[in-house]
Amino acid sequence: MFVRLIRFVPTATVILAAPCLLWCDPVAANPPKDAELVSSFRSHHDAFERLAAMGMEDTGIVSLLSPEMLNEQPLTDGRKALSPERGGECVRLLTSITPDLVMGIDFDRITFSYSRGGSTLSIGPGWMKGIAYLPHGYERVGMVVTNLDKPPSQDDVYLVPIQSNWYIIYVHLD
Repeated sequence: MFVRLIRFVPTATVILAAPCLLWCDPVAANPPKDAELVSSFRSHHDAFERLAAMGMEDTGIVSLLSPEMLNEQPLTDGRKALSPERGGECVRLLTSITPDLVMGIDFDRITFSYSRGGSTLSIGPGWMKGIAYLPHGYERVGMVVTNLDKPPSQDDVYLVPIQSNWYIIYVHLD
């Protein structure tokens, strides 16, 4: 009986943990600290400014860009409307900051996602932490807080100011 129990416990643990392994992002436990994001922003300031300007120009054309997406063939959605030169410049700038940076584009914000997690199947909570350019101010986007080193648990968009119109952003959605 004891031998069966010893075999059952590890098997049950693997079976019960499998959904989390499939749905959870391993980076979720360790998003970048605010100081790391500010340091990255300052050391790549020109690239961020250029990408934000490009994002503002491309609002309504494309909503999500990453080096991986821009290197897919054939390009789909709004990405096919970007010239090869524009796509190449975007890939060069994004990878100069970090190779897996994802840029989100909408009217109220241009986001640069350093870390994200949650469900890969769009079921359950999701989160993203990175840097955001807010061309129309923070009021339409989220609430300003002093620190995001400990991620909030409430659904909302949280912002820590870096400099005019630039913020650390944390999005938590259930």
